[in-house]
Parts: sequence; C-alpha cells; structure tokens
Amino acid sequence: MNSLKFDQSKVPLTSEPNSQAQALTETKPGFRTKQLALAIAKSLIFLFVAIYCGQPLIVAVSQMLPSIYTQFTAYLLWGLLLLWLVGRFIEKRTLSDYGLGAKSFWAGLTEFYDGSLIGSLMVTTVTIILAALGCYQALGINTHCHLLELVPGLIAAAIYEEILFRGYVLQTIERASNTKIAVIASSLLFGAAHMTNFHEQSVPLFNQIASCTALGLDAGLLFCAAYLYTRRLWLAAGLHAFWNIFEGPVFGTPVSGMHMGEPLIFSVLSGPPWLTGGVFGPEASIIELVVCLILAWTIWQRKIGADRVS
Repeated sequence: MNSLKFDQSKVPLTSEPNSQAQALTETKPGFRTKQLALAIAKSLIFLFVAIYCGQPLIVAVSQMLPSIYTQFTAYLLWGLLLLWLVGRFIEKRTLSDYGLGAKSFWAGLTEFYDGSLIGSLMVTTVTIILAALGCYQALGINTHCHLLELVPGLIAAAIYEEILFRGYVLQTIERASNTKIAVIASSLLFGAAHMTNFHEQSVPLFNQIASCTALGLDAGLLFCAAYLYTRRLWLAAGLHAFWNIFEGPVFGTPVSGMHMGEPLIFSVLSGPPWLTGGVFGPEASIIELVVCLILAWTIWQRKIGADRVS
C-alpha cells in the first residue's frame, strides 16, 4: 500500500487500554450528522494539504538529494510538521495525542517490531497460498536487487501514511461519531487515496475502484485494528512498512499497482484478477482480503479480551 510516488525509468502483542481510549470507542448516542460531515471535510482538507501542498518542497529536496529514501523522508517530515501545526494551533493537541507517543523508545520500537513480524508473515502467507494455487511463480533470485536501498524509504513512507490516516483521519472522525464509523470511513479514504497510482496505466475505472476498495478493506481495516489495539501508531506502522517491503522488494509483486525497483525474487503473477489482484497486485486479491480480515478480527478480539480483563 503506497500512495506516494517515486521515479522508476508497501508474535506477541501487548495491550494497554486506558479510560480515554475506551471512551472514544463507545458509540455516542444521537451524534449529529453535521459533526460527522465536518469531521470528514476536515479530514479531506488535511489529506489534500498533506499530499499535494508539500509537493514543491518535496520535489526541491529530491532534486538536491536524488534518492527514494530522501523523497519518502521528505514526505514524512512534511507530514509530521503539518500534524504538529494542526495540533498546536488548531486542535490544541500534542503529537502523542495523535498516537506518536510511547512509554519509552524501546517500547515504541518493540511495537514496531511486532508489527513488522505480522506484516511480513501475512504477505508470506498470501504469497504461499497464491503459489499453491499456481498464481505466483518465482523465477529466480536477483543478486542485484534494490531491497536494502528501499527499506529505509518504505519505512518512512509507511509512518507518513499512518500519520495521515490512523493518526489524523481515523481519530478526527471517531471523535465526531464512533469507532465503527471512523474505521469504515478512514479505510475507504485510504483506499481512494491510491486511485492516482493508475495514472500511467490503461485500467478500466470499475477495476480501479474495485482494487482501491479491496485495499481499503484489507489494509485499511487491518491497520485500523493494529492502531486501536494500542492506541499508538507504531504497531500499525511496522505492519504497514513490512507489508510493502515483502510484497514488492522481496517477492517482486506490485504494491498498489507500483513496481519498486529490482526485487530480491524475480516472479510472475498469472491467473484471474480476482485471485492475483491483476496489475494492482495481491492487495486486490480475494486471498489477501480474506487473510487480512481474519487477522484484523483476531487483533480486535484480543483487544476486547484485554479490555474485559482490565
């Protein structure tokens, strides 16, 4: 899952529920439609500014230091700056309030590591299933792959997207309505943001919408579950980053319709698009959708169980 562009010529867990998080997950009876509409409007404005208004600065930085890592890091820094400005001068909130806090550096790193294991194992499971069905074929190992070059940039890109969609959009809509509505709305917006990935491909509009809807349902719901489990972004960010890393640079399949340099494994996808995801990649595959929904449900059930114990 990656709505960002780059030039080319996506275990054991710990749960710490708190009263504020529990209050946010409770449905607010009689919430007004106007509040929800305003929250969605604020989210759309924030996304527009975060994705498009920083482009001149990001392009300038990328021209001075041309590399994928520099470009994605510039996106991350711009996203952090924008979130800080909105929190400081408009919403009177800190970065920790948006999910960027942690008990300690190591606690945050541990959550990120847990997410990285979940993401890499999930993509590996999907790839094995596709291979067993004859839809994925590994052709060989690439000794000149770009894997190590892409990892830092893809981690930065994942944190940037988590700041936007689980850090701001999900929480903004949740405060105006309830958790279920916020999860659905933010997930669909997350999928829709990837529509621009088709701009260089001749793909029917229906297929574009179907692919991005599938992405919203599998990745969007899973990342929301990961965020809600801890009310911090690090678990979701690790999951997101290593989903992208394993899907693209490791297994060589498209990531939200994008091909990311030379992969570790030369491969080919073949079969019906509903199984393989077509040009969009496994994120639009029914296999990945089912696996992600099961995983999201499992994480959510663990959160419910942990809340009951506490």
